[in-house]
Amino acid sequence: MSKHLEGHESLSLFGRMPLLLKEREYGTLGAHGNCFAYAIATWAFLTGGYAAQYVGAVQGVVCLVAGNIIGVLMMALPLSLACHRYGLEQIDSCKPAFGQYGARVILVFYLFNLIGWSGLILVMFGNGIENIVLALGFHPPAWLVGAGVAAGIIMTYVVVTHGVHLLKIFNAVVTPILAVLIIYMFYLLMSHYSWEEIASAPPLEPLDDPLLNYAIALELGVASGISWWGGIGFLARNTRTRRNSIFPELLQLGLVFGLVCSIALFSALVIGSDDPTQWMVPLGGVFLGVLALGFVALANITSTAVSVFASGLALRHIHALHTLPWRGIVAITIIPLCFFVVWPQQLYDWGDAFLAYNGTLQAPVGGIVMVDYFLLRRQRLELRAIFDSAPSGSYYYWKGFNRLALACVLLGQAAYFSMYNPSTGSAHWLFHWIPASIAAFVLPGVVYWIGMHRHFAGTLAKARTEFGEPRIVTPNI
Repeated sequence: MSKHLEGHESLSLFGRMPLLLKEREYGTLGAHGNCFAYAIATWAFLTGGYAAQYVGAVQGVVCLVAGNIIGVLMMALPLSLACHRYGLEQIDSCKPAFGQYGARVILVFYLFNLIGWSGLILVMFGNGIENIVLALGFHPPAWLVGAGVAAGIIMTYVVVTHGVHLLKIFNAVVTPILAVLIIYMFYLLMSHYSWEEIASAPPLEPLDDPLLNYAIALELGVASGISWWGGIGFLARNTRTRRNSIFPELLQLGLVFGLVCSIALFSALVIGSDDPTQWMVPLGGVFLGVLALGFVALANITSTAVSVFASGLALRHIHALHTLPWRGIVAITIIPLCFFVVWPQQLYDWGDAFLAYNGTLQAPVGGIVMVDYFLLRRQRLELRAIFDSAPSGSYYYWKGFNRLALACVLLGQAAYFSMYNPSTGSAHWLFHWIPASIAAFVLPGVVYWIGMHRHFAGTLAKARTEFGEPRIVTPNI
């Protein structure tokens, strides 16, 4: 391999240069396997446990499966197709809508999502270790969960610094075992509890309004699907075909994840715990239970690795980090995760609020990017302009910011909180019929489409009158 190609590989696999087809790791099995391994961390059980507070088994399955599929579809359509087609890192794919510097505002949301989820997953990894120790008959020390988080950080660092190929190999081993484990978990539940018992079990802490309970559970499902926004572009960028950029995400992150959430929902309703690391040993016996617990914990490393990898690529947008070696980038990415070593349970207790607020952070961005990519640009991006920070660039707008797009993000957040406040539980009557995340997705998209029409028509007219070889005036890579 020539030095030129080696240099391009370094800038694309561990940076923001467009990823060539020959550099992409995921075929059909790889795409499904990695999406499955990314999805089946213990955050699935966390989400199912939250839903059990409000609804029973039948309503919960509908809310979690349908809500997740809807949320993933809203996020995946523009991001997956754009990142796959052009080999783009996810924040770069947002520049046509938000501008060269406006995309950096979205970068803050992006990193908050990825690092927050990574920390929560690592705490679940630490909890799994603690429950394995309990299952073996020992009394775990108070520091064990924090030590488990630290061990998870080290394992994640090793996987991520060795690139997507090692992640693919790691998932090739973990994925089939996880699939068998999920089937085993469902078998354990159904062998000890009949469907009639599960279906008739009441919600754990429902509100007085049955319709509001259903609305909150559906919002949890949709917001959970939207939360995949952080890893969707990264996964699609590494796929070799258009089909594999979208269908594995819908099937694994949407449908399968919703079904696994439902297992947690059932266990929470009839056992009183959504955490499989607490009920698998009593139901399955020590040997099989501990073996299963180990793989449930190990699955969290896969999910964390995808999030940390995507976070590291996003950090390349910071000028001072353009040329920093990949190991250094990953080290910077995991620094915030160290807080979860010191305060694992305190930060973990914010998980339900964090999940709900993801709808306010990502839903407006998804609606704007959907309209921009499909309705305004008809799936055609100017690749050179994405990497050009010159004021003459097509995606520069006003001082590098598309003020309309950013204003629409704020509009979407305002729409979300006016319909539902996850901290106080207050809800507008419209929330009984429309999930707040969907309102925060649709309203900004409509306003953005109306506001950008005139600007977009002028941009197209200008492009048709300009000739000459296109070039990058002020490269940002």
